[in-house]
Amino acid sequence: MRRAVVRIARVLRDHLEANRPVAMDGRNVEGVHQVRVALRRFRALMGLLRRDYPSATLDEAAARARMLARTVGEARDWDVFMLETLPGLSPLGRAGINVAGLLPPLANPLRDAAYERVRQVLGGEDAEWILHLMDRLAEGALWDEARSPAGLKALEEPAADFAARHLARLHRKARRTGRGFTRLTPPERHGVRLALKKLRYASEFFVTLHAPGQKGGAFLRRLAAAQATLGMDSDVLTTGRLLERFDGEAGGEMRHVLGAVSGFLCCRQDATRDEAHRQWRRFRRTPVFWA
Repeated sequence: MRRAVVRIARVLRDHLEANRPVAMDGRNVEGVHQVRVALRRFRALMGLLRRDYPSATLDEAAARARMLARTVGEARDWDVFMLETLPGLSPLGRAGINVAGLLPPLANPLRDAAYERVRQVLGGEDAEWILHLMDRLAEGALWDEARSPAGLKALEEPAADFAARHLARLHRKARRTGRGFTRLTPPERHGVRLALKKLRYASEFFVTLHAPGQKGGAFLRRLAAAQATLGMDSDVLTTGRLLERFDGEAGGEMRHVLGAVSGFLCCRQDATRDEAHRQWRRFRRTPVFWA
């Protein structure tokens, strides 16, 4: 397992290091997006390791990464709102609802403020600490600190066995979370998406150990498709949270616009429900690659 952690840590470190300056510059939105993905993947790795390897260092890493991800995630949410959500609301404009005239002037300052916080945190102590930890993981040096017998045993476990055990656990959790899919509320479906996301990151870490060919690829494609179709639930929840920031500006026209946007997105969310269920069924029928 040690060698697998070294390999994964190198990929995560390179991913974060390559995109941090782009995110801090702020002119290319892909920088913030990729930093967010890198932090999510790092947190997924910490979640796997901490279950078998009790460590104050890993606990601190998870906490620092969570804080960074929250700040970067806010900037990414505004990017998605400005570049994807608002253009998708063009039918409201054609119906005479002044979305384009009212929302961007309010959203742009909030987006700029979010990017300023990104520059602060990615240039700060927490980001440097995490990059240093990634270096230690990538060099295999972290395991020199004091550890429990159980943690030492986990590190000596074959990576394929470690992967199969944790992938099976995450797969069971995802299936359990999605039980009775057609009766789930939008927030509950969002929970299914989060469970699928954790399974996807772990699968991407270890797929080459078990199924470098078609079987692993098919599983990942079905998993990604199910996660993607559930994205509308996440988009509606996130957009609702962002729209709450405009409540202080709510004159009569603004209240009308906010109500129209919420209703429009809920209709789109409802329209994707059948496709989400279809993709969920396909995922559930897909053979796992680690068995």
